Amino acid sequence: MKTTKPETLRCFVAIEIPQPIQALLKNVQTRLHSEIRKASWTRSGNFHLTLKFLGDVHSERIDDVSKVIQDVADVQTPSPIAFGGIGAFPNLYRPRVLWVGVKQGASIVSRLAKSVNLELKHLGFPTDARFHPHLTLARLRTPMNLEPLKNMLRQYDTIDRAVVNVKEITLMRSELRPNGAVYTPLKICHFSA
Repeated sequence: MKTTKPETLRCFVAIEIPQPIQALLKNVQTRLHSEIRKASWTRSGNFHLTLKFLGDVHSERIDDVSKVIQDVADVQTPSPIAFGGIGAFPNLYRPRVLWVGVKQGASIVSRLAKSVNLELKHLGFPTDARFHPHLTLARLRTPMNLEPLKNMLRQYDTIDRAVVNVKEITLMRSELRPNGAVYTPLKICHFSA
């Protein structure tokens, strides 16, 4: 008798970004595009704040992962966070990822990510040593020094109306396709506190 191998789903835990904020970020990208051409820009609708990347998760473990994430959400209170400030990983001299940071509420997001990490550790997921809350604007395909653009980037230290009231976290599925990643919510875990 042949046994079937369980399906795996590429997953991560994130704070979803509402459509009005997605539109603001798309405007930022449009303005930056003329200066930064050789980049793969995050598609509108795909902006999210990753709390933990899980990688491939066996389908039969999705319910357990969802329960752990809901347990974390159950003790959280809704909190506003504001986005602003553009940076790059590893830095502006050798950027591979261009991002917008969390201007207000970064400590709230960091604590949430730490809670998710600690609870998922009980299911055998490794803990992430470093966490920097951000939204990916683009991935640069070729090396480019962005340091000369520092003054232009400062205009985004504050992004008007880029405030999200965080009241849920989501277990997301990520499917890599030729035309880009497709993200599907598997479980939305609402804050109850």
